[in-house]
Amino acid sequence: VMANAETVYASTENLYVATTRWDDFTNDDGLEEPLLVPSTETTEIHQFAIDEPGPARYLASGEVEGRLLNQFALSEHDGRLRVAVTDQAFNGATSESAIAVLEQSDDQLTEIGRVDGMGEGEEIYSVRYLGDTAYVVTFRQTDPLYTVDLSDPAAPAVTGELKILGYSAYLHPIGDGRLIGVGQDATEEGRTTGTQVALFD
Repeated sequence: VMANAETVYASTENLYVATTRWDDFTNDDGLEEPLLVPSTETTEIHQFAIDEPGPARYLASGEVEGRLLNQFALSEHDGRLRVAVTDQAFNGATSESAIAVLEQSDDQLTEIGRVDGMGEGEEIYSVRYLGDTAYVVTFRQTDPLYTVDLSDPAAPAVTGELKILGYSAYLHPIGDGRLIGVGQDATEEGRTTGTQVALFD
């Protein structure tokens, strides 16, 4: 596999290596000194089996639109890979975030479900998966915390949304349906003002 290992995530059975690819560079004539800017951004993901002693075995590759934040954006559950991505705003488009569900079929990781439209104009700052539920924080000026139901892999859906000032850069479950969010407080204009720790029910 000829790829950069920008993000690495492992379950007990599989190792995933992901890298961001920018395609179709175009000339941005709106600038005083035109620059080449990408028109699409995708994340390539390669799956390797690590369920037996010995070398890892290559299994499959696939891609999703958008880019990962870090390894917390990836989660394997019931043999499927869930991927949280931000589709950046290139060429005047508005950024938004999504969760895609990938399933292995022969040597391909194929997208079988996706929920889009989270945090328009923003980007992902943290992700946490708990079984069939994902929690996604996006931020630009305020912090929407999204709850995503992944119980039907073919039809993931946003089931809750909370907007507060600031953002959580790390989410940690503490039981009884509660999450701790650690990040930054911010003004209504999005200027960060210091550390913030929040408890979510």
